Amino acid sequence: MRHWRILIAALACLGPALQYGLMIHNESLASGLAKSVEFFSYFTILSNILAAVVLTAPLIAAGSVVATWAERSSTRIGVAVYLTITAAIYHTLLSGLWDPKGWRLVSDTLLHTVTPALFVIDWLARGGRGETGRATAAKALIFPALYGVWTLAHGAMSGFYPYPFLDVGKHGYLSVIVTMLVMAGGFLLIALLFTVIHQARAKLAIGRGAPISA
Repeated sequence: MRHWRILIAALACLGPALQYGLMIHNESLASGLAKSVEFFSYFTILSNILAAVVLTAPLIAAGSVVATWAERSSTRIGVAVYLTITAAIYHTLLSGLWDPKGWRLVSDTLLHTVTPALFVIDWLARGGRGETGRATAAKALIFPALYGVWTLAHGAMSGFYPYPFLDVGKHGYLSVIVTMLVMAGGFLLIALLFTVIHQARAKLAIGRGAPISA
């Protein structure tokens, strides 16, 4: 199990690191800073970084505040939700918009397919620590809500929008806000589903006399 956790933690770290290197390659200091802000404006990147932290912290800093947070059921469910949405939106709406090659294809696959799949598998296999309830799904909406606020604020200042369906310049604020609300509903439904799955898994583990988490 430890070897598995090390492997998926390494892959989760590799995806964002590789993408960042490709993004700022050959950029000047000024343009590199601008690209860095854009890099951290993608939900894909942020959700993958969260996964990297959640997977890595317990391995390198067991017992720390971050590791304790990372192993909480609510944390692991939230990140599983974010990665699932990331993968679903990319493969249904965005993958046809570009054709990555070489290292960009590697990065693209890690960020949108490999890490989401492996994290969800790890969550299903290990669960998490602490009980879950109705508030778990609601808490999972906090991060996407903050991301939405940042996207609109940053876009208003820079004109940069990370995804076509969030481009206020093309669609207007009303359309984008409606899209965000629809997506919030999707986040909530997936979060509710994952919470129910997690609770069922925990009950099954208790019934078998097994620990709820690793």
